Amino acid sequence: MSTTPRVLVIEDSLMLIRPLCRMVAKQDYTPVPVTTLAEVKAALAENPSFMAAVADYCLPDAINGEVLPVLLEAGIPTVVLTSHNDMTTREKVLAMPVVDYIPKESPSAFEYVMKLLRRIRLNPATKVLVVDDSPAVRTYLRQQLARHLYQVLEAEHAEQAMAVLRENKDIRLILTDHDMPGMDGVRMTSTIRRFMDHTKLAIIGISGSQDPTMTARFIKAGADDYLQKPFNFEEFFCRVTRNIEFVENLQALKDSANKDPLSGLSNRRHFFEKVQQLNSGYSVAMLDIDHFKRINDNYGHDIGDAVIVHTARLMEAQFPYDLVARFGGEEFVVLSRTTDAAAWLRRLDQLRESLAHLVVDTPRGELNFTVSIGLAGSETPDIVQLLKQADERLYYAKQRGRNQVCQKRPGESGDWDVSPLT
Repeated sequence: MSTTPRVLVIEDSLMLIRPLCRMVAKQDYTPVPVTTLAEVKAALAENPSFMAAVADYCLPDAINGEVLPVLLEAGIPTVVLTSHNDMTTREKVLAMPVVDYIPKESPSAFEYVMKLLRRIRLNPATKVLVVDDSPAVRTYLRQQLARHLYQVLEAEHAEQAMAVLRENKDIRLILTDHDMPGMDGVRMTSTIRRFMDHTKLAIIGISGSQDPTMTARFIKAGADDYLQKPFNFEEFFCRVTRNIEFVENLQALKDSANKDPLSGLSNRRHFFEKVQQLNSGYSVAMLDIDHFKRINDNYGHDIGDAVIVHTARLMEAQFPYDLVARFGGEEFVVLSRTTDAAAWLRRLDQLRESLAHLVVDTPRGELNFTVSIGLAGSETPDIVQLLKQADERLYYAKQRGRNQVCQKRPGESGDWDVSPLT
C-alpha cells in the first residue's frame, strides 16, 4: 500500500488527465484519476483519505460544478482547474471554500497546480499571525487562510502580537493592520525587525487608509509587502504565498550553508561559528565510526551513508540540548556546556553502547557497528586545544581496540582525572 499522499485528479479529458497525473506523480504524490462525479463518489466511498483534489468544474454528469460541494463536504482541499473563465463562474467557485480557481487556458496552469499541492502539504505546519483590533477582520482573514490550511494565530494589538511572537518563534508571516490602539502597525513592524530579520519572518502591512505614503512607510519600517483594503482574494493569496516562500527559500539557503547535506547535522563551519558565541567553559567529544572503510567496501557506500545517518539521529536524540556536528567522513563532534567530567563521560559511554546495539538492515543481512570516542573539557576553553586533546584521546581509544571512550591518555593529569571507563 502506498504511503505517499493521495491526490484525487478529476478530469474528463484523457488528453489532460494523463499528463496531469504524471506531474502529480513526479511530485511524490499518488494520483487517483477519475472522470465523472459518479467515479468521485465511488473513490470517496472506497477510501476518503485524500491530501487534496484537483477538480474540473464541468463533468459529463455534473456540468455546473456539482462535484465541488461533494469534495468540500468530505473535507478535501480542492483546487479547481477549469476552462470556464467567465466572471459568473469565477465568483461562484470562489464563494466556496476552495483552495483556488485556475483557468486551463493559462500556459502555466499545471505548474501552478503543482505549486498549490506543495503548499497544501506544507501549510498545516506553517504559522501565520493576524494582528488587527477588529474581531470581524481577524475572523475574515482566518477563514481565508484556512482555505490554504495555514495555522492561524491572532492578536488584538501590537503588545499582544509581540507576546505571541515570543512564544511562537516559528511564525513565518505576520499580517498586520496599521490603525490599532497603542502601537500602530508601522511601529510594531519596526520593533519586530530589531530582533527578527527577513530570513526568519515576513510581514505584510494592511490598511484601509487612503494615505499615499502608507506603502512606503510600511516597507521602510521593514515590511516585505503591503495590501490596501479591500483587497482581491486571489491577490491576497498570491502575496501571502510569495512572501512565505521567500522566507522558506532564504532559510533553505542558510541551512545549506550551515548543515551537512547527508546527516543534517551542523557542518564544520557552522560548528566554529556557534563556538565563537560561547563565553564560558564547555566540553567536546570527537567520535569516529570504527572500520568505516570496511563497511563501505563490504556493503557499499549506500549502507555506509545509512550508518552515518543512523549515527547522526541517535546523537541528536541523546544530546538534544548540545551542539552536534559532522566534521566530515565518519567523524563527528559533540559540544556541551557541561564541565562535569564524570557526567560527560557517562553520557558519552551511553551513546557508545547505544550505537553498538543499533542494527542496520542491509541486503546481506543485519549490520552492527561500533564507535570510538575521545573527550576533553575545561572551565576556560580553547576550542583548538580541546579538539586537539579530544582527537588524541580518540586515536588512543582506537589503539586500545576501538569501541571505547577515552578521557585521558597514560601520563596525562588535570581536571579530567576520572578513572577510565575502559
